[in-house]
Amino acid sequence: MKAVHPQAQWFDEARFGVFIHWGPYALREIEASWPLMPHSSQHLDVETYESLADEFHPTNYNPREWARQAKEAGAKYVVLTAKHHDGFCLFDTAHN
Repeated sequence: MKAVHPQAQWFDEARFGVFIHWGPYALREIEASWPLMPHSSQHLDVETYESLADEFHPTNYNPREWARQAKEAGAKYVVLTAKHHDGFCLFDTAHN
């Protein structure tokens, strides 16, 4: 399916990109996709999941290295999910 909006055509042409979902679930090597959902094979109860947020204090990360690796793999773009559907976000807000 081709992008209809002219400003979205670059997405069709880029073809390959990387989406980074980085949050508390990374502490337990859990997929970012729905760890709170009961049907998930890596399901966590809410209390356990919320406690991970208290432990999530990333210090040893290298976004330039992530970008280098993505480019080396052929990615044309990278998206960092700064606020995920679970409500955890990588920045302070009035509601987090």
